[in-house]
Amino acid sequence: MKHSDMEILEHLVEHSTLAAVLEMLERICHKKAEHLRNHWNDENLAKCWEKAARQIENMNVDV
Repeated sequence: MKHSDMEILEHLVEHSTLAAVLEMLERICHKKAEHLRNHWNDENLAKCWEKAARQIENMNVDV
């Protein structure tokens, strides 16, 4: 990961919460899965993104 990417992510966490950033990542994963299904007919990769979304959803983070 590039240093600038780390700074962007750190900024997001500082101005929101870690829980909010994880929720955004979960939503992004679901949207990527939907896009892969609808536009690329790639069910296997869509399932991978959904699995990632579920794993993020199962995290309990209160910071």
